[in-house]
Amino acid sequence: MTGLASPSPPPSPFARTNPVALVTKDFARSTLSAHHRPVLRALAEAMFSPDGEVQPERLDAFVEDVDGFISPASKTLRFGLVLMLVAIRWSPLLFLRFRAFEELTVDERVRHLERLERSKVKQLPLLVVAYKTVLTMIFYEDEDEQRAIGYPGHERKRWRAALPLAPPRAAGEAGLRGAARDGVAS
Repeated sequence: MTGLASPSPPPSPFARTNPVALVTKDFARSTLSAHHRPVLRALAEAMFSPDGEVQPERLDAFVEDVDGFISPASKTLRFGLVLMLVAIRWSPLLFLRFRAFEELTVDERVRHLERLERSKVKQLPLLVVAYKTVLTMIFYEDEDEQRAIGYPGHERKRWRAALPLAPPRAAGEAGLRGAARDGVAS
């Protein structure tokens, strides 16, 4: 039976005859649409620049930072944050102001946010607190903003002065303490 070739196995249905090169695409999800961005910018301006101390370019870049921060979140969280932003946008109607939030002056926005925070309706303060938390974290992540409020950054060494220095321990001393702690008599 020499000379007989064994039959070749049938081709696998999963085998590719011509390999396809994988192409990767940079994926940049954006959560905030064009009509959400002015509301977020107006909210940031009321919170961080009521007297105009933050440059407009910084506020525009900040909106992009916030979008980049919330976009990787789950679909449910993104939906909730966008829904809260829509509620903030139209919340002046609750107080008989017939303009959207971003159309108010900066002083009116500040007063409106304070009024929302003091509201007796449980959900209204949560709108402000949720965005205030996220925006504050992102805004003060910038080292220039940290320096502006007096945080020294990497040069911070105050904790060293507050902690007393412990005397160096001998290697045998640590073993004795461990034995005494475990109830072993020497």
